[in-house]
Amino acid sequence: MTAHPRADIAVLTDDPVRNHPTRGEQLDILTSLAAAWSKDGDAVLDLGVGVGYVARMLLEKRPGVRLVGVDLKPESLAKARETLAPLSPGITLVEGDLGAIEKLSVPAGPYACIFTVLTFHDLTDAAKKRVIQWVAQRLAPGGVFLLMDRLRLDQPALFPLQVALWDRMNRVYGGSMRRAETYGAYVADLDKTNTPARLADYMAWFAEAGLSADTVHRHGNIAILAAAKPA
Repeated sequence: MTAHPRADIAVLTDDPVRNHPTRGEQLDILTSLAAAWSKDGDAVLDLGVGVGYVARMLLEKRPGVRLVGVDLKPESLAKARETLAPLSPGITLVEGDLGAIEKLSVPAGPYACIFTVLTFHDLTDAAKKRVIQWVAQRLAPGGVFLLMDRLRLDQPALFPLQVALWDRMNRVYGGSMRRAETYGAYVADLDKTNTPARLADYMAWFAEAGLSADTVHRHGNIAILAAAKPA
């Protein structure tokens, strides 16, 4: 069996994050799911739009959605506007902090799809829970929340398997993402700006928000979670 080279996923050529070798495939999966869930004319919200990289992937798959993007950095929003305007002249970009979600002002929606990529590990667990509650209130009936982020590994006995996955990334892709050789070193690397949540915590928070949730894709400790609002 021959592995597909990274270059087979064209979007990787200008990915602003280059130390995550499976990211391109996972972003393609997430945006494919968002595009399949949404219809032309639906409102879609990107929490953590950055420079517009992931939103562009979605708009290339589903150009008819009404995209709203949120980011903390005005310079990133300026770049996102430059990137996305040719694909969707009606985009709305909003400066805001997910850590203070109650202060965020975006078009009311409701949203057929809300997604976020690698933003939640920067938030405290309390803030993660607040964002999930906020999202649940703004999803349309039958809408879905797609969350891609690191999961906190909480089984020390299984950590050697994660190390083996990182070793495989090095072998297949020629590099791997942020890693540790022991569970103790992994835990020591966690801090207030790197606080991934456990899968069990996410499932509990989704349930409390009235959302039905599951893991739709996972590569090691990077997962795509989906949570749907009842129709």
